[in-house]
Amino acid sequence: MNVENTAPESRSIHDSLGYWTSLMARTMEAEFNQRLSEFGVTRVSWAVLGAVHYDGITTPSELAKFLGIDRAAITRLLDKLVAQDLVSRDQKENDRRSISLQVTPKGASLAVELSRISKAVNAQFSDGLSDEEIEQYLVTVRKMLNNSKVTAGTL
Repeated sequence: MNVENTAPESRSIHDSLGYWTSLMARTMEAEFNQRLSEFGVTRVSWAVLGAVHYDGITTPSELAKFLGIDRAAITRLLDKLVAQDLVSRDQKENDRRSISLQVTPKGASLAVELSRISKAVNAQFSDGLSDEEIEQYLVTVRKMLNNSKVTAGTL
């Protein structure tokens, strides 16, 4: 037996999955950026620093691919991080065209602090959720992203 839903379709933005998803992402981003501003970095700068420090990314091209950011933007971000003495950019001896990225001692220290802040923001937004609810949320978001026909950058 095929039963149709006869309830009127809501057109309110407050019933839109996209609205709530976007609001959540922008709110978390704003909270995180506000906390990071004390250290003179943004969440994108933190993503670059974290990728080099924690994920072992050592070249600008690997970094661009890993974070889903174009090479020009990566270059600008690296310029800022180098100027802040958080990352060093060295030419490889055997190939002068190749750049090797490394976190400086100052950058390593900051990465630990920023990681703590990142975890605190995640904890703030997941307060009151069980581990199962958090895991289900992540599974659901990944499924939804897999449904997309468009690939957006990761940041």
